[in-house]
Amino acid sequence: MSSIKTVVDKTVQPILFASNDNDGSAEVKQQPPQFTPSSRDDIPPSIERLHRLHGTSILLDASTLLRLSASTYATSCTIFHRTYHRLSLRKHCVWSVAMGCVLLASKVEEEPRTVHSIILTFAHIYRRRRLRVGDDISKFHYGAADAEADNCALLNDLEKENVVRSVKPMSMLGPVYAEWKDALFNTENVILQTLGFTLYWIPDAHPHKFILYFVRVLEIEEKEVVQKAWDYCNDSCRIDLCVRYEPEIVACAAILMACSSKDAELPLVPFPWWEVFIGGNRGEDLSIVCNAILAVGDEDSLDNRRAKYAFVPSLLEQTSFNDPESYLWSKAD
Repeated sequence: MSSIKTVVDKTVQPILFASNDNDGSAEVKQQPPQFTPSSRDDIPPSIERLHRLHGTSILLDASTLLRLSASTYATSCTIFHRTYHRLSLRKHCVWSVAMGCVLLASKVEEEPRTVHSIILTFAHIYRRRRLRVGDDISKFHYGAADAEADNCALLNDLEKENVVRSVKPMSMLGPVYAEWKDALFNTENVILQTLGFTLYWIPDAHPHKFILYFVRVLEIEEKEVVQKAWDYCNDSCRIDLCVRYEPEIVACAAILMACSSKDAELPLVPFPWWEVFIGGNRGEDLSIVCNAILAVGDEDSLDNRRAKYAFVPSLLEQTSFNDPESYLWSKAD
């Protein structure tokens, strides 16, 4: 960390170490991404990234359907990524962790949603993912990894939407609802224990809040630039940048890319404008964050599309509660 003083208060919660058994000698941002519990379970970085993208895309869909704020969505993503920097994908599937993150984030942000509404929302997303609603099945194939309903390839998008709408709401007394509820409550307890019941600081450490101050200091008045930077911040939630980098670095990266895309100029002399906020010698970190966010927005990437539209089976040593071999899969329709 640079010794140069900046205008940002760096007493905010520090970035996380790789895992509980880390000796604290190096922070996650100084280590390659493979130093995670999942990597120690022989999960390749590309597969771990796919499941993180899948989980956060589910969080985005759920936040939209539940009408949660951008801050609550960002909080749920932060909880999600921090959980998987303590736990392995071999132990907990992204669907159950995502449900627990939405429930906890809504409480932390004081936008509480009922357990019933969260379960119905995730069950709805589950049906859409099994049918790959919105995806071009004729153009994009995910090989042997495809996991979808039997009639998925025979239906167009309108027919798929009709199938999803025609499903009757599940009974709160039935076995299907019980499967979802057990997964939610069990994982909520696991997340709380894993993160030490300490979640109160997360809403104040989102890059979105830094952007509001930075654009004011930089006197950026173009609404399109500010909106673009905000969108980049939302994209940053899809991957674990919130764990490996300070939020002010992500905010500066979002502003830098937004200004580049809209041809807005910011001062680079006598030193680059971002040094006022994050100090000197952080250019490499800024570049890494920019490239990572841009990669998330690549619509031609099969992994990105699969994470966004399809159902990705879990990596659990035993079958997850909603995997293709599960009871829930056969009863979802």
